[in-house]
Parts: sequence; C-alpha cells; structure tokens
Amino acid sequence: MKKVFSLTLLAILLGSIVLLIVNWQEVFMKEQATVKNDYWFVLHRQSQTEQLFQGIPGNQEKSQLIKTFVVKTGIHGERPTPLPQLLGREYWVITKKQPELSNPETAPYFITLNVPAPSEPPYGPSPYEECNGQCNWVRQGDFGLHGVAGIPERLTDADPGSSGCIRHTDKDITYLYNLLELDKGEIRYYIEDN
Repeated sequence: MKKVFSLTLLAILLGSIVLLIVNWQEVFMKEQATVKNDYWFVLHRQSQTEQLFQGIPGNQEKSQLIKTFVVKTGIHGERPTPLPQLLGREYWVITKKQPELSNPETAPYFITLNVPAPSEPPYGPSPYEECNGQCNWVRQGDFGLHGVAGIPERLTDADPGSSGCIRHTDKDITYLYNLLELDKGEIRYYIEDN
C-alpha cells in the first residue's frame, strides 16, 4: 500500500513538473514572438549625433545600440530638421531609399522621411512654430538622410547646415542604404532637441 501511494505521489509530482516546463516554454515562446528586432533611430539635433538601434522602437533599454553617427542637421532657427513633436507626432518613418549618384547636394544616397514636403514654399511643414512662426526651407523636395557628395567639409562647424535634411559621410550613408530593408517593417526615426 505504501509503495502504491509513493508511486502515485511520484507520478503526480513528475506530472506537475512536466506541466510547469510546458507552460514555461509556451510563455517563453510567446514573449519571443512579441520581441521586436527592428532598426530605429534617434537624432540628437543640437549635439549633431544620430544613433541606430535594433530592438523595440523607442525603447533603448530593450534595444541594442548598433552605431553612432556624427551628422550635420538643418540650420537651427532658420531651416531646421523638423521635429515630429511640433506636428503632433512621436517620430518620422523612413519611406524610401534611392541612389543619388549624380546629385551634387545629396550623393551618393538619399533615404526619405515622411516629413510633409509641399511643392510650394516654404517647402516643409506649414504652419511650423519653431522659426518665429514659420521656417524658410529654401529647397524643394523630400526631407531625409543623405551623403555629402564627396565634400566632407559639409559636416564641419564652418558649414551652417542643410535645408532640413540630415547629412552623413558618404561612407555612413552607404552603410545605411545597404543595411536598411524597408520591406521588412516600419523604420522609425525619433528626434530629440538636445
């Protein structure tokens, strides 16, 4: 009788352990399925740095910093890189990428952000309350990330900046152009004014 009781108790104990392991595996698999492994960016406008992360967009604690880039943003107070927060958004989204091999301003590549870019002046978000009511973006076209067409001086303090875009070294924009796969999901571009 004691032997049957012991075997029954052992069977119940082993069954419980097996159920706990199966349950734990299910929970773990669900968590793994919800973990994102997306690329996303944070631009620090004032310090002229851009960070590329991989993980959960907007959550630095649950993401890995892949690379930090030294960049040149738009001219502060005149033609700045637009802040999404001033238009009621949390971030911009990268919408396309294209070669710009012959463009003397943006070569070798251009990566487009979904910043409003009308075909009439001021060629950017309007109204946009940062430059005493409205900024004066002087170039028609999209806002985005691009190269410096072989002129590294465009990234120095001697150059005032772009007309709202984010300049990268040609090497860095080539790296990003080859890395980012827009058909794999949304790539968010956060901007902080620090």
